[in-house]
Amino acid sequence: MAQLSNARKIGLVAVLLVAGLWVYQTFGTATLAVTSEPPGAVVRVDGRQQGITPLARLELDTGQHRLEVIHSHFAAHAETLNLARGDHEQRHIKMQPGEGTFELLSNPRGAWVEVDGERIAGRTPTRHTTVSGPHVIRMGQSERHVLEETHVVKDGQTLEVNFNLDIDPHGTLTMPTSPRDAKIEFVGETFQYKPAMRIPIGEYAIRVSRRGYIAQEFRYKVRYGNNLHTVNLARQFADLRVRSTLDNAEILVIYDQGGRTQRQLYEGVMRIPTGRVEVRARAMGHRTAHKRINMGAEGATIRFDLPKMDVEIGSVFSDPLKSGGRSPEMVIVPDGAFRMGDPDGTLSEKPARIVTITQPFAMSRTEVSIAAYLQFVRATGHPLNEKIQTEMPDNAVNYVSFADAAAYAAWLTEQTGYKYRLPSEAEWEYATRAGSETDYFYGDDPLQLCKYGNVADLATRERFREWDVLACNDGRVRPGPGGEYDPNPFGLYDVYGNVSEWVLDCGMPAYARAPSDGSPAEAGSGCGSHGFRGGSWDSTAAEVRSAYRNAASSAIDDRGIRLVREL
Repeated sequence: MAQLSNARKIGLVAVLLVAGLWVYQTFGTATLAVTSEPPGAVVRVDGRQQGITPLARLELDTGQHRLEVIHSHFAAHAETLNLARGDHEQRHIKMQPGEGTFELLSNPRGAWVEVDGERIAGRTPTRHTTVSGPHVIRMGQSERHVLEETHVVKDGQTLEVNFNLDIDPHGTLTMPTSPRDAKIEFVGETFQYKPAMRIPIGEYAIRVSRRGYIAQEFRYKVRYGNNLHTVNLARQFADLRVRSTLDNAEILVIYDQGGRTQRQLYEGVMRIPTGRVEVRARAMGHRTAHKRINMGAEGATIRFDLPKMDVEIGSVFSDPLKSGGRSPEMVIVPDGAFRMGDPDGTLSEKPARIVTITQPFAMSRTEVSIAAYLQFVRATGHPLNEKIQTEMPDNAVNYVSFADAAAYAAWLTEQTGYKYRLPSEAEWEYATRAGSETDYFYGDDPLQLCKYGNVADLATRERFREWDVLACNDGRVRPGPGGEYDPNPFGLYDVYGNVSEWVLDCGMPAYARAPSDGSPAEAGSGCGSHGFRGGSWDSTAAEVRSAYRNAASSAIDDRGIRLVREL
């Protein structure tokens, strides 16, 4: 019985011990669970490593503890925990990015560096501070192979990255072309051609092209040293066909060949270079038409309908302006042919040639007045030479440049809806001659000039005593109003003297290659000078002849404006 009693005592003690242990574990300690984002962080408690997240259950004594969560790619997390008996603490730590520094080196020095695809400032040796973690580092240098590696920098770490950049053999490539402005492309490559460029040794697919030429595609092997390869593109030709409703229409084809403008009369199907082509069609008494095309290898067919012009030759009109008032009076000049130049004149007037004006046009009866020009200036704010305002409003405007005259014509075009412009030299001389072949439209006697215009004469000598003047008296010295003298047969006043008149042509282009249709030999606002015609109040008899030519670039007191209006 005594032994049984002892056994029961031992069992009771064991039960009490187990119960006490459970009570201690439950109520005498605390537990901690730790997770992190991202997982895999080291968990330390009071400086001792306890495991890797996720850490499900860690038993700790009650009291104060220091918790540290550490991940190589992120900033370390640390905090103090105060645990009481029975606490079951759960901590989820979202790791924050840290910061590390790359010490970037290369052999040789001076390489460019990209970090995660972005080019950083400076060249090696250099430093780059960025968020901790893995980064793709690329380095390169001219004529060296590009290297790329991934490196992990820890929070607070300075990590040295050193690349040895091997030589990438290059050669120099120069590829002259004909024509010179042909486009050179490396097919499938990112770099662009320029003469004497250095590129890696190897074989490349190259395409050379230009509009109007047959493109070439080939493979070229660039070797070490200097590489020279010439490419000559063959001109591409195609057939041009032109159709007109008039059998007698004259058709002019204008195109570029070898950098020079070619003008050729159409006489049937033409095989010409592809590219930009201009075709003009004209016939007497009909409206001139022109078309511009970019002709491809398939060729082109152009059709013209030339309507007859129904106008009254010699009639006078003026167009209303949007802003009020009217344009200068215009007179309709007939179509016709004439001999331009003078076979016995100065070199610039030769060779005399036949020019055909196939359709009528309108020309201002007199030179443009100061009053008419000031209307344009007030409406547009165009710069004005103050000397103009010191003269009478009815006088012919002077002190105007070619650009001033062209701007005035453009304003009239906008105001009326009709095309106003300066005349070509051919149009001016045709209208001035009015069917004549003599020095002046009335004949060859210079002493008759005082009847038809304001020139340097006896009245001029009263003020300018040393001048050579005509032995007649027109009654005026400086520019006066238009219409004071007799007109020419086309109804135009003051074609001689008073003020000279700007024309479209640049300078004084040679007549040898000038067009025969009345268009300017050369025209444009970018010319260094422009022609002017008709002489002025201070001109001699020779300087007001119908064939006389001159050019200038400035605005002075004897240059004015006469206009053409297209019908």
